[in-house]
This record gives sequence, structure tokens and C-alpha cells, in this order.
Amino acid sequence: MLTREENELMCRVGPGTPMGNLMRQYWMPAILSMELPEPDGAPVRVRLLGENLIAFRETDGTVALVANACPHRGASLFFGRNEENGLRCVYHGWKFDASGACVDMPNEPAESNFKHKIRLTAYPCIERNGLVWAYLGPRETPPALPDFPWNMDPDNVPFMWRNYRICNWMQTLEGDIDTSHINFLHRRMDGEVTTVPGAKWPGINNILLSQQDSSPRLEVIDTAYGCLYTAKRQADGQEYHRIHPFLFPFHTMIGGGIDDNGALTTFNGKAWVPMDDENTLVLEWHYRPGKPWSDEEREQLAHVRSALGFLPATSEPGGRWRFKANIENDYYLDYELQKTKLFCGILSNPVQDHAMQETMGPIYNRSKEHLGTTDAMIIRVRRRLIQAAVALRDHGTLPPGVDAPDLFWIKPVGALLPAGADWVAATETRRRGRAVGA
Repeated sequence: MLTREENELMCRVGPGTPMGNLMRQYWMPAILSMELPEPDGAPVRVRLLGENLIAFRETDGTVALVANACPHRGASLFFGRNEENGLRCVYHGWKFDASGACVDMPNEPAESNFKHKIRLTAYPCIERNGLVWAYLGPRETPPALPDFPWNMDPDNVPFMWRNYRICNWMQTLEGDIDTSHINFLHRRMDGEVTTVPGAKWPGINNILLSQQDSSPRLEVIDTAYGCLYTAKRQADGQEYHRIHPFLFPFHTMIGGGIDDNGALTTFNGKAWVPMDDENTLVLEWHYRPGKPWSDEEREQLAHVRSALGFLPATSEPGGRWRFKANIENDYYLDYELQKTKLFCGILSNPVQDHAMQETMGPIYNRSKEHLGTTDAMIIRVRRRLIQAAVALRDHGTLPPGVDAPDLFWIKPVGALLPAGADWVAATETRRRGRAVGA
């Protein structure tokens, strides 16, 4: 349970807030490359940390991210002309490049130097492996991008998609580090199991392993990048461990299938990116080391993860990623389905999560909670975030990992181990790869 003051500090991410300032120390997943398909193409609305922004791909292919409002009189640059390596406001013709410099002011006299005094807020962007990252922080020279394995392989672009949730970012993130809910919210009662293409366990599916024991025992440790936990379940005379990290400021990972030698074949994760205090645009990725997804497998993944489809796309931030099943239609809750096939009566795992997280309200009052032992990871992650935000605010202490990109080379692990085994040591090689730290 948090106090109201702690809850406010953790949830508010706008400019000048402690948590917003913490977020701005890191690179933010801003937009998928496929959403800006061509140079000089249509600008796209983006909202990050309470700011309305415009993304566009310049003539040379570079991605730019700038403020929505033209500094002249505030007209939206979403309507701007994307031409000749710049975005031109259609109100009076002022043109800005990716750095925010005003490069043309055609409604002023030719001898005027006024354009040299005007700048548009612009944020550095780096495009890597199908994703555009943006840096909204205070440094003139941004830190290095984090070395996430799924974002470092130029020959293997992960499957990525986004989904929009109308609630606070932490509300959504907590669902992904809450391992016990999979035994209930996502349970099928007809014996079927939905799997990711190419993911398997030798002899038994990892979802079925999880379902053998609905009351996992959690152990949580602090790490240089955030937190790591295992959820231990009894399975076939051994202990099944789901070992998953939280990485600052909002990244989570979940292990997928393994091959017959116990090596990880696929894993996935999410970045719980705050649009503002009450809206989240989740980045979800699925990565299979050494074996890129085929087009057919990508279609299968898209169907599994968004089986009920999206509403017609709009130009609003996140407007192409809003589910048809939503709070206005009770997420297509089917009580007959609840009686016969699905524990919760709602089709599609992501929609099930939406229903639980969004119906808590935009920002849940955590002073009313009653947390149990299976909430240990949630408790620890909250404390790490709050402590880091306060340390930055009060002492200028940089939060974890900002200047250590190699810390983020981490993989989640699923493992069957003998009872009482040291799960940290037993999975270190599989989990850490080339990363430093725990």
C-alpha cells in the first residue's frame, strides 16, 4: 500500500514532475518505423510524457520529432508540409528542420534575420531495428541507447505492435510483473493453450506448467538495472521458475519457449510508455534469436495478440492502436464463454488485461489496496521507482542504467530446477549473456 502522496509521485509524469523528470533521463520508444513509411510522408501525432509532438520522416530518411505547436502563433504542425528536409507550417510558411531551427520565414522581409532567433522544440531521435527512440531529457549530448538484445540485431527485426490503454502507465506495468494473475485472468477451462509460433517446451508447455500451481512463491532481488524476481511453482516434483526482470524506467520481459537443450528460443516484452498521466501506449515486441519471424508467423502473431481487431484508425496519438473491444462495450464480455471456456469470459489475453487495468479508473488510489505475498515484485518495483525519482529530485542522482547501456542486455528465463536450487546462480548464463551486473 502506498500513501496518496507516494501514489501521486509515482504516477504523474508531466514536465517538471519527479517521475516525469526521471523518465526524461532515458530514451523513449516514440513510434514504430512502419508508421513513418516514406520520406516526405505524412506527419504523425505523438504524445509522450504529457507533450503533444509531431513525428515526420525527412527527405533524406531521418526521423524528426518536434513540438506540435508552431512557435509563431501556435498552429498545429500536423498539417505542415513535409518537404525538402523540413516541416513547413501551412499558416504562414515558417519551416523548421529536425533540430528545430527555423530555416525559412517567407512572410518576413528578405533582409530580416528574425528566423535566426526562433527555434521549435525538437528532440533527438535514433532509429534502430524497426523502432524510433526519442530523447526528451536535459542533456545536450544524450546517453547511449540501451543494449536490449531484441533491438540490437539488424538482421532480425522483432515482431512489434502497440496497444493503447486508457489508464496510468504504472497500472498497466504492474499487470506484467504480477505473475499470479495468469492462473486466473488468462486461464482456459477447455484445455486449449494459445502459444506464440515457434515457442515450445520439451514435453510440456510453460503455460501448463504455470497452471499446475496457482499460488507461486516469489523471491525478489534488486539489480543494477532495476529488479529481478522468480515465481516458483511446484511442477512434476521439481520447481518451475518464471524469472523475469523489470528494467528502468518501464521495461518488462517474459520468457517464451525453449528448445530440447534448454536454450531460449523466443521471448517477449513490453515498454509501458506514458502518453500522459492517464493514457499509456504500450510497445510489445516478440524476438526469436537466430531465426527471424517469417511473414506468415508475423501474421499469426498479430492475430493472436489482437484477435478482436482495432477501431478504424484516426490521426490522434495512438489512434491506430485502439481495440474494438473496449470499456464502452464491456470488452465483449460473454457470460456463456465464462461458464464454458474462459475463466474471465473475455477473448484475447491483451483485452483481458485491458479490462482489469482500465476499470480500476485512470489512476487507482493505491492507499486502498490490500497486497499479498504474490505482490512482492510490484511492491519492490514501486519502491525502486519512487526512491530513484526522489534521489534525482533531491540530490541530482542519476537513476539506474542511464549511462550503462550494457546493463540492458538481459533475457528472461523459464526453468525447471530441483527444489531449493539457487535460481540466481543456476540461470545466470542464460539470463545475463554479455551484460554486467546482476
